[in-house]
Amino acid sequence: MKLIHVFSLAFLFLSVSVIFGQSNAEYFNYIDTAVNNLNNTIRVNNSSSVVELSSVDGSPYENELFSLGKAINKLSKKSNPFYLRYNIYNDVIEIDDSKSIYGLIKSLNIYAIINNQEYHYEIYSVDNSSTDEGYFILLSKGTNSNLYLKKTKKLKEKVESKDSYHKETPASFVDLKSYFIKKDRILLPISKKKKEFLLQFPEKENELKKYMKAEKINLKSEKDVVKLFTYYDSLLK
Repeated sequence: MKLIHVFSLAFLFLSVSVIFGQSNAEYFNYIDTAVNNLNNTIRVNNSSSVVELSSVDGSPYENELFSLGKAINKLSKKSNPFYLRYNIYNDVIEIDDSKSIYGLIKSLNIYAIINNQEYHYEIYSVDNSSTDEGYFILLSKGTNSNLYLKKTKKLKEKVESKDSYHKETPASFVDLKSYFIKKDRILLPISKKKKEFLLQFPEKENELKKYMKAEKINLKSEKDVVKLFTYYDSLLK
């Protein structure tokens, strides 16, 4: 047991040494110093109201524990190790440098790897008229297009007790997820309804319809969506 403990401490020391042994210039190329200490309070649905996390059921994080990952610059191909976690509610990749918690710079040219998952900051549109930016998890990289998962957490506000017969309901996080496909530079959502989905891909509608029926594809299943995307990508020239 003592030997295992010694090895654990040695690994932790080595990891921290690797991270903080990098030059200050490299370090600050990746962090947003204006974003810090995100783990104490949250804003209610982007309003000015602030709520203590201790009073909310659930968590704003994908995983509350920081994991040793890395941030990668797509242009220079350089990568730097950091302790990271994804704050889904605030849509921020958080960095723990042992002194404070910062956010990874939101850039189309920088992505993070946490627990073998790639988190890319991308341009997307949900209505084909306006665009926004946010983090997406790369699910499958195809030859002609990529498939992404978008995780979101909505804050359901506290419901006060009306009388002695009704208990107060605390504020809580509601988990949501949706799938997006990237063609060119913009990510577009994929419908979870079969008819609407097929209308989104008119040029391959017949092939996709036959495949979905033969393979019994469920658009609410991540495994099935990845399988369908792989087939769709194979149809593209």
